[in-house]
Amino acid sequence: MLTLLLSLVPLSRGAATNSTSPKRGLCYIATDNSASDSNIFTRPNSPLTWYYNYSPWPGPSGSLTQWDTEFVPMVHSAEDAAASVDTIKSILNGSAGIPIAGAGRNNGGGGGGGNRISHVLTFNEPDGDTSSGGSDSSPERAAKVYIDTVLPLRAAPYNLQISLPATTGSGSGLDWLRSFNTSCFKLRPAGGCPFDFVAAHWYGDFAGMASWLGTLHDLYPAKPIWMTEFAIPSADETATTSFFNESLPYLDGLAYVARYAWFGAFRSSGDDANEWTGEEVSLFDGDGRLTLLGAEYLGGEKDGFREGESVSSSSGSSNSAAAVTPLVWFSAANSPWGILCLLLTWSVATTFSGLL
Repeated sequence: MLTLLLSLVPLSRGAATNSTSPKRGLCYIATDNSASDSNIFTRPNSPLTWYYNYSPWPGPSGSLTQWDTEFVPMVHSAEDAAASVDTIKSILNGSAGIPIAGAGRNNGGGGGGGNRISHVLTFNEPDGDTSSGGSDSSPERAAKVYIDTVLPLRAAPYNLQISLPATTGSGSGLDWLRSFNTSCFKLRPAGGCPFDFVAAHWYGDFAGMASWLGTLHDLYPAKPIWMTEFAIPSADETATTSFFNESLPYLDGLAYVARYAWFGAFRSSGDDANEWTGEEVSLFDGDGRLTLLGAEYLGGEKDGFREGESVSSSSGSSNSAAAVTPLVWFSAANSPWGILCLLLTWSVATTFSGLL
């Protein structure tokens, strides 16, 4: 009986950290197959404080549009900068008809409510090819567009905080930033291209990430850093989990890191999978259920998120006993001993849930 009882209590592999931080956010893109996956992030116990989606438009779904969590728009490239900035302005002045969270339940004070946007990300991987998600802009071209089109967002009546373009975490990314800075001061000697925070990307091991962050901090010691993409690509489960476990507490503890977003808010297989990063970084499995990393990124069991949960399975109570599958309930309930075990399991799980 004790064996059966223990077998019914939800178990965790316990590999990933379940600590949460107000820095934690989400990098998310919906597809036709996964548009509803975002609904799990809207639960009241979600620890996420902000999100972005490589676009000036909020979303990606209706639930995220209404989400009481800060949306950070992006001006993805120099080529689409004018249209993106116009979109951001239309959201701010209300003409777009889109409600955006401001100082909501998780925002931490960034925003004033209503259609409030406080930060903007600029130029995604301008040193990278468009085929891999980069924006492929020369430093000279990017500097001119930044000054002419993006920089006015820092002034009244918008008063937004603008990021430095987010290059790849590489030597070529560093070279691009230096050339961008030179071009900015050539075009605008009085101040170059002022910015408010550094947006950083990293794909590799933990030591490399720590080194890259240190390099950026040395270059821009007065500016906070947002780690808007990071993961260890094409690694096995053990290596990925190890990187995850090291990275999150490290980023939480670095005073100059203001926010971060794990790269992996997509499904692990099918059309939604990211072939380059591999399936282990994914926050969802191929059916849209939380992976172990996905559950832990949302706070784990202490916040009511478990591996295997999906939008359809998470709409009810977050009680620990709810993690026992319907098949187990049905099978156990077909015997007197099973019914007794289920009652004991419910009592134990409920008690421990209240202590977490």
